[in-house]
Amino acid sequence: MEHRPKILISVLVAAYNIQDLIERCLQSLINQTLKDIEIILVDDGSTDNTGAICDRYAEADSRIRVIHQKNLGLPMARKVGLDAAVGKYISFVDSDDWCEVDMCEKLWKRASDTGADIAFCSAYRHRDDGIVKICNLPLPTGVYKVRDIMECYIKPLYGDMKADKLITTGYVWCCLFKREVLQGIRFFKEICLHEDEVMVLQALSNAQTVFVTSDALYHYNRIGTNTMSKKNCYWEGYWDNMVAVFRAKKMFGKSLFANDEEFMYRLVTWLYMKFFRSIRNETHHTNPRGFLGGLRNLYRLADKQYLVQYKQYLSRTELTRTERLLAGFIQRRLYFVPYFYYAVKCNRMHNFQEKTKN
Repeated sequence: MEHRPKILISVLVAAYNIQDLIERCLQSLINQTLKDIEIILVDDGSTDNTGAICDRYAEADSRIRVIHQKNLGLPMARKVGLDAAVGKYISFVDSDDWCEVDMCEKLWKRASDTGADIAFCSAYRHRDDGIVKICNLPLPTGVYKVRDIMECYIKPLYGDMKADKLITTGYVWCCLFKREVLQGIRFFKEICLHEDEVMVLQALSNAQTVFVTSDALYHYNRIGTNTMSKKNCYWEGYWDNMVAVFRAKKMFGKSLFANDEEFMYRLVTWLYMKFFRSIRNETHHTNPRGFLGGLRNLYRLADKQYLVQYKQYLSRTELTRTERLLAGFIQRRLYFVPYFYYAVKCNRMHNFQEKTKN
């Protein structure tokens, strides 16, 4: 019988049309100081040379496996990789990012020594304006019960409040997961934004303890426009994505919180903020349906009833005075008022940049 080395960590990389950046990612993985790893590359229907690059690396390193599939999106590519993984621990790496060469070793050692279900690390964020270290969890290095990170981490994932100090938002790339906490988690094909948060919340609902280190072991690439959240054009299906996130987080909140009041104020306020952004999206000058078509789209968006159904949970103190007025028009279904307001204020998004945390 052929002897197979023990695999401590399965590193999963979903890749789609990333030929110019993926080699940097792969080099950082094949050079890891912890050698007992497998690297599963899921080529999600790339139409450039990404798949060929993955195959070339697999030929040169027996620890690499490549799965080619039609384009199904990031969540389903991750699901395919997870189904194929055999390691005791699971790591997710984005194909346009890269890792410190000792990331796997350090996180594995801390997780195995402490018995933590999830190990969190910090990262270096690379943007056009420079490189900074970002902490994924605002806590000193150590082991914590999941309930200990409720206020500083889990609650902010349901929606930021002004007093929150959390900088990054639930990324999976800064986590090393014990395989068991990912058993049975759901992947949502319709969620392509905030998909990491949905995964992390599910894992935390299955976990007991987490390890936190302030060591920056990951390089998070935000240079240029390579990321979805920095797109400056019309987003088809943006609101549908946000509603799907709302439903998922509401469902998982049942297992993370003692009652709805602990998370619904944050989540509903978050949904209103995303609806404001959806309105701005429909006013966008690149909307193929034009200005009046965008207004018609706004009225046709599905599931706006949640904004009225759960309006008692809206934290109005988290809104500006103008946003409070606009929320009142939304609750009366007078969507044309905020539509024209944002169209004028943001000049149909010609000179307005959406703010993101990262």
